[in-house]
Amino acid sequence: MNPSKGNQITLLQYILLIHSVQLGVGLIPLPGDLARGCGTDGWIVLIIGWLVSTICSLIIIQIMKRYPNGTIVDLLSHFFGKWVGKVSMVVFACYFIIFIYLIYHRMALLIQNWIMQQTSNSVLMLLFLVPAYMITKGGFRMIGRYAEVLIFLSVALPLSAIPLFKHAQWIHLLPILKHGWLPILHTVRSTILAFVGFEIAFFLYPYLEKKESASIGIIVGNSATLFIYLLFTVLSYINFSPDDITQYHNTLISLFKIIEFRFLERFDILVLSLYSLLIVRTWIPMLYAAVICTQQLGIKGQPRLHILLILTLMVGLTWIWNPGWNDSMELSSFIEHFGIGIAFVMPPLLWAILAVMRRSSRRATP
Repeated sequence: MNPSKGNQITLLQYILLIHSVQLGVGLIPLPGDLARGCGTDGWIVLIIGWLVSTICSLIIIQIMKRYPNGTIVDLLSHFFGKWVGKVSMVVFACYFIIFIYLIYHRMALLIQNWIMQQTSNSVLMLLFLVPAYMITKGGFRMIGRYAEVLIFLSVALPLSAIPLFKHAQWIHLLPILKHGWLPILHTVRSTILAFVGFEIAFFLYPYLEKKESASIGIIVGNSATLFIYLLFTVLSYINFSPDDITQYHNTLISLFKIIEFRFLERFDILVLSLYSLLIVRTWIPMLYAAVICTQQLGIKGQPRLHILLILTLMVGLTWIWNPGWNDSMELSSFIEHFGIGIAFVMPPLLWAILAVMRRSSRRATP
């Protein structure tokens, strides 16, 4: 494939898309999950997670340079044959669709739990179906523009947390490494789902206008995600006691309940409403990537028909199955393992195989 000029994305859109896919619902429970794993040393885990994800991101860029005008499935078909390409299409399509459902459904659960308790999850998901369809059918370029429009909301979220510094207890962060390195290394896995999403670069790369900036762009995207995670994790640690924070499952929303204004009774509801718009950015790039895979598998129909079909099936599945928080947590655990394979194991393995093939090819050439 070779995207036409009208479908290409700018460097800013590329950065925002990578950052958006990472910054999903994982942010809300993250401070509590880290505190349960290694106490208030969780911020160290985030830095380790950022370092690992950045290394794997740069490897992805090096891989895609070998076949710059195609996605990862085109690259695999080119180097390993059409059947390997077909299998990879199925694997990536399944991965993206499960990931989309996890975020899409978790978003509905959060809204139901905190705002609209009497409304079913399938109805809440249905409310986002049409906007998501309208944005996704325009391709990565339209999704990138949506991310640009929401950049002001992205800035508003950290700014809204400024009042939380008023009663901060920085002593909660000390001493550093109070339980040693072992709990920190065990908790690194908790950050996997939080940083997963940079692998969308496998599909964004051929659409990028200035491919020579791809490495810088993906580092900036990962770093922006790290900044948001660090900000809200540290804010949680200095506003809750080390024991109290382990009791909260939706830590971020509980954190914003601390903020009170005379003119606004439930500030946390306002933040959750803003965050719902930001979460949509997380799964619609993956939705378009899934459509690229289903189209290349030979399933007939325009991309807009694939988008509508996938979203409708997800709403229908929720209406029939009606999964709760426990089911969502099990699905999250499953996608963690899937994400580790796709984002952290596959890139270095594929890069090593391609390097060996290239060296063998050079030796065979007289």
